[in-house]
Formats: sequence, C-alpha cells, structure tokens
Amino acid sequence: MSKRKSKRSKIKRNRKAKQPKRPLLTEWPIEPGIPVNDLLAYRSLDNSGELEWILEDFIFRLESGYYLQWEAVISREQGLPLTAKQKEALDDLLHFGGDPGDRILYIDEVPRPKKAWYTIAGQLAPRMVKHPYRTFEIMYGIHGEEGWPRMVEALNTYAQYLSLPEGVNAPLDIFPPDLQHTLWLQICFDDLYGLGQEEELTLANEEQQNRIKWFIHALRQQKDTVRYFDLTLNSLLTRVILPPEEEALFVPMMLEQLALPSPQAPLADYL
Repeated sequence: MSKRKSKRSKIKRNRKAKQPKRPLLTEWPIEPGIPVNDLLAYRSLDNSGELEWILEDFIFRLESGYYLQWEAVISREQGLPLTAKQKEALDDLLHFGGDPGDRILYIDEVPRPKKAWYTIAGQLAPRMVKHPYRTFEIMYGIHGEEGWPRMVEALNTYAQYLSLPEGVNAPLDIFPPDLQHTLWLQICFDDLYGLGQEEELTLANEEQQNRIKWFIHALRQQKDTVRYFDLTLNSLLTRVILPPEEEALFVPMMLEQLALPSPQAPLADYL
C-alpha cells in the first residue's frame, strides 16, 4: 500500500516537472534563412522622438501576445517543456493554422522577433535617462511619465509569462538597480519640468509654487531611491539642473518645507 502511494506521488511530481512555471528558453537562436522581424530596423534608439514609437511598438507586442506566441514556437522547436501559458498560445496557433508538424515561420503574416523581449527592453531603458535633467530644456514624453512607468506597468503585467535571461528571477531584474533608481528619480523631476522655459514658468510665480509640494510628495513615494543615492539637497542639484534664478528660490523653499537644517542633510531622514 505504502509503495503504491509512493509511486503515485512520484508520478505526480514528474508530471509537474514536465510543465515549468517559467519558460526555460534562455537563448534567442537566429538561424540563417529563417525570416525575422526587427523592431529597430527603421527607427533609431538614439533619436528621442523615435524612442516613443519604439516603446509603443514594444508594449503592443507584449499586450498582443506576440512575444508569448513566438517563445512557445521556439521552445517547441528546441524540444523544451512548455509552460501552461505557452501551451495555450501554441494550441491556439495550431488550432487555426494547419499541420502541427509544419514549421511556423509567420504568425498573422509577421515573422519571429529578431531579438528577445528582454534585449529590446534592456536597450530602451537606458535611453530614457536624461542626466543631468535640465528643467528648462524641451523634452519628449519618453523621459517622463510616458516612458519608464509605462514600461514597468507593461512588464509587470505581461512579462511574467515570458522567458528571462540566465540568472534573472523577475522581469524588472533585467535592469541594474542603479538604472531603475535613476529613472524613478527622474520621474520625480517631472514636477519641476518647465521651470525656466517661459517667463511665467518660475517659482517666483505663486501659481507655480505648488510644484515644490508635488515634488516632495514624489520624493516620498520614491524614498527608497532617495536613500539608495544618499541624496542631500546639494547632491540632488547635480542631478536636476534649474536656471540659477530658479535654484535660488528652490533651495530655501525645500529647506523650509522639509525643515532641513542644511543643504547637506540626508533628504531621506526628513521625508
């Protein structure tokens, strides 16, 4: 009796092992003669305006299941066990598209991606950084709320079912901590964006002074980042650059709002 139970439980464990929780695909093979789709073929990562289009296309591919479907196809080609999500995606393809033995070269007339999703994301994120961040310069949405927060939301929602490079345990871990904190701090700077661009966009204007409260609120939300960089008011001003006349107003306002004893005091302790 006990032997049969032991055997059954072993069989169940083996069945579970055949369907991994995460994809086992850790390399992205490109074979000669196999058609591929290059997300970066017609747009440059070095052009801030084009970055927004690249991010839009990347997020669409995540949302539409493009990467999930192709990872399922490639995993099957390599003889790797499929996750439940991959099997579901592959079953849908085979149900609507011919002989299971045929090699799949196109899905909805689009070939497989040339690069893995995490390679694209890893190339995109560093280009979102503006360092130092100058409030008086015109910037694209990719450097603010339309960039990093959208990517994070998309990855948290859809990349949990996708492959990861070897040694990485979660989608956001593909980005170095320093880069992640830099981008979250940059989002805080959004509340100061525009100061110095036009005559009325100044902290001397009472209607603009609420920016200080909004900025402090944003810093509180990113307190881990403030602590990570061990920020003081002085070191903060090496990362966000205001026109001299705005900085002269900004510093005393921050000192007063946070009750900072000096510009050298650790900001995290007063947030």
